[in-house]
Amino acid sequence: MKFYLAGQQNFGNRGCEALVRSVSGIVGERLPGATFLVPTFDQARDGAQWPGMAAAGCEFVPAPESSLRIRCWNRAITRIPALLPLWEPRYAPAPRLMAEVSQCDGVLMIGGDVISLDYGPGSLFKWSGLMDAAQRAGRPTMLFAASVGPFDGSPLIERYMVNHLRRYSAISVRETFSLAYLHRLGLHNAVLVADPAFRLKPEPVALGAPFDQAGNGVLAFNISPLVAASWQRQNPGKSLIGECAAFLRRVLSETPLSIALLPHVDPLDGASVNSDSHFMASLLAEIGGKSDRVAMVRRGLNAAQLKFVIGACRYLIAARTHATVAGWSQHVPTISIAYSVKARGLNQDLFDTLDYVLDTPKVGRDSLWASFKLLADREASLQAHLAERIPRWYANAGKSAELLAQVLR
Repeated sequence: MKFYLAGQQNFGNRGCEALVRSVSGIVGERLPGATFLVPTFDQARDGAQWPGMAAAGCEFVPAPESSLRIRCWNRAITRIPALLPLWEPRYAPAPRLMAEVSQCDGVLMIGGDVISLDYGPGSLFKWSGLMDAAQRAGRPTMLFAASVGPFDGSPLIERYMVNHLRRYSAISVRETFSLAYLHRLGLHNAVLVADPAFRLKPEPVALGAPFDQAGNGVLAFNISPLVAASWQRQNPGKSLIGECAAFLRRVLSETPLSIALLPHVDPLDGASVNSDSHFMASLLAEIGGKSDRVAMVRRGLNAAQLKFVIGACRYLIAARTHATVAGWSQHVPTISIAYSVKARGLNQDLFDTLDYVLDTPKVGRDSLWASFKLLADREASLQAHLAERIPRWYANAGKSAELLAQVLR
């Protein structure tokens, strides 16, 4: 059987890479011999990230482009929101793309937060339009272990998405916030599972600085330009880099911990756009640059290698969702810097509390210190809690493949 993995277009986002690796593994276990078409904008660089992808049944295909119609619509409603009720775009996939979809036995939307407005209406309508086109071509479609919405800030888009979601052959979601939202919309066919990346296997790699000097443990810290844009709107006149630097300097002065700045989304061509390492380079400079106790994790590591690095840490504070998943799955006490529903939902399900969530607008030197102290004070109990819960999450990550097998039967 062959499946098209929609919602993925580059491994510069290590979360996307983690999902492709883990989804293909989970489905391959349940449906032996399954193969996968993986969209990408850069086959050479993405392929170098995962030398074993062919053995996992994965093959790259060109990623779908946004159509001119979608781009014009997105630009128009961004500038003139009143146009939204007057113009509903229809994504028309290129013939090449539809030929690839037609080869497949099903199309899986694996982008964990693609069916949301986190990346704007243009992205949402491109990917939802592709899934609708696959459905019209007679291919089963599945929303695979995702978070959904919310769209309640735009009733028109919410109404469109309700109709879109009803057309899926199957839906699995990775947290109860999304499940409850779908139920509120009248969609009761969703199944609760766990994020597939809980099953991603760490790949050992030489750690280097600051781990080689870290006898008292390492705090891994991840902050992203995606968070920065949202934070700045809520905190005009302040500096996110300045607040994070003040917190990290306090960690260095008041604890024996070392600090690893951890990029988890980093374009493989070295571009600065949406690059965690480029953004955190100014943070590293602000706290005095590299030293025996402070370093940036080197660029170019793949998702499995970064998971190994995270597993070597004592604590983790991260904005990128799949960095936190890598921490939780290895029992690392973790704070999520939340910018969307997914971090809150995953935390609530895993811990039965939002104690370990720091909402993006509230990020500051004092709130970061309070969150860190919570991890330090509860370190042993958090490790024990994760040791008890994670086997269940590991098992639940496989439920999406079972649901897919039921659909295909």
